[in-house]
Amino acid sequence: MYVVTVKYKVFIGLQEIAGYYGNLKKGFRDIDVDCTFIDLSSNPFHYNGDDTPNVLVKICKWCLNQQNKYNYYILKALFYILGHALKIPIFIWALCYYDIFIFSFGKSFFYKSMDLPILKFFNKKIIVTFNGSDGRPPYIDGARHNLTLDDYRKISHMAKSNISTIEKYANSIITQPAISHFHKKKVINYIAIGHPFASINQQSYAPNESGRETTILHSPSDPIGKGSIFIRTAIENLKKKGHNINFIEITGKSHYEVIKNLQNCDFIIDQVYSDLPLPGFATEAAWFGKPAVIGGYYEKFIHNDCLPEHIPPSLYCPPDRVESAIELLISDEKYRLKLGREAQEFVKIRWTPERVAKHYLQIIEGTIPDKYMFDPNTICYVQGYGMRESQSKEIIRDMIEQFGIESLCLSDKPELERLFREYAYDVRK
Repeated sequence: MYVVTVKYKVFIGLQEIAGYYGNLKKGFRDIDVDCTFIDLSSNPFHYNGDDTPNVLVKICKWCLNQQNKYNYYILKALFYILGHALKIPIFIWALCYYDIFIFSFGKSFFYKSMDLPILKFFNKKIIVTFNGSDGRPPYIDGARHNLTLDDYRKISHMAKSNISTIEKYANSIITQPAISHFHKKKVINYIAIGHPFASINQQSYAPNESGRETTILHSPSDPIGKGSIFIRTAIENLKKKGHNINFIEITGKSHYEVIKNLQNCDFIIDQVYSDLPLPGFATEAAWFGKPAVIGGYYEKFIHNDCLPEHIPPSLYCPPDRVESAIELLISDEKYRLKLGREAQEFVKIRWTPERVAKHYLQIIEGTIPDKYMFDPNTICYVQGYGMRESQSKEIIRDMIEQFGIESLCLSDKPELERLFREYAYDVRK
């Protein structure tokens, strides 16, 4: 049993991602660590795990929420300026009260992480966690839509610069191996640390009766990046083959409604081009014993970057095998239930809020084992997330031809830079 011998005061902010940080706060409190989580991101999914510790935070949240309610530029600009201006006194308050700062989505209080040198000066411990598009090179990130080549070049440079600043001042960085291209120093493996989740409701439904239809749930936060068109086509193909399927797709609904549907399905389809073996939605499904079909090119690389004990159970497969994976879970009830039980056992033992918070505590105290570390200089994954290979190859090829290979911002990793060139031009060894 891990015993907390030092009374830490932990600040978490400033953005929620798939319930991660609200559950992390819960985990800290479960092990008797003073912890506050402030979410200023106006998250539309209503995870409701954050705190409003003072009137400054309350007003700041209100201003940032108001800017999304008006179409008038002047009003939007006014609320934007007021909301962000209030971050200054909130930062000063946090600086005075907390000694540990955990920042989410690769961002801190101010633009270009300008607050990190101040926190470092006052001897605060800083942990920065990257969750996806905050660290992934934009030219292999399908979550970014309608960008020009110049946008890809500029965003790459900004992301690289921001990560360099964070590496200079942060005590520790947590990120996924598959998005660590812009990092130089060793990072802590996000997959090994885990995605904390716990639900108040423990009950799961959809008892399996012989011959009944199979209920499949898909709940994309971004239908384009998640490959929803591909998934719909796969479902239609399987229906034509005679499979009795009740396919439910939920978009833009509250977290409560998603959880309610999770409890009544047989399994879920998360996405087609994932660089995680068990993303946030699939983690929630696992809690209720529902297995997940997850497509992703990273499936071929994950065992190079992660220990087997750290990889959660899911039907993680290449994108072109997603349809056959769906059919397998429809046809093989025994395997489906087994995979659901394994996923449930994994998240309820290894990815509980308390267990993940204890990992963070080890990071704070400098006792995290070496097996949780990842060296980004060893990365060889180039396909990315949320898009077909043909799409990312075209973007990379066009960037190289218009701006040069240096526009990829990988000059510090010549071998990785070479891999991207060969990938873009279909060079075969």
